[in-house]
Amino acid sequence: MKIVSGPATYLLWLDVSIVSANSQELADYIRKETGLIVSPGIIYRGNGNKFLRLNLASPISMVEDGISRLITGIKKYSKNS
Repeated sequence: MKIVSGPATYLLWLDVSIVSANSQELADYIRKETGLIVSPGIIYRGNGNKFLRLNLASPISMVEDGISRLITGIKKYSKNS
């Protein structure tokens, strides 16, 4: 996976194309399995279906918890795909 960074933003775009060709399916799976809500890139058009969008405008403890849940969700999804 790859992070696509912007010049100054609180949004993180995570390229998940090696994990799933369907960002909506992956986002739904992560929410169901971990409770973490991420935005599927498909709703932003273009090649957004390759990405998940995460909002990092939160206290660091919440961001760390979210990243931990994200990793757990992606690992589980990968095992079941």
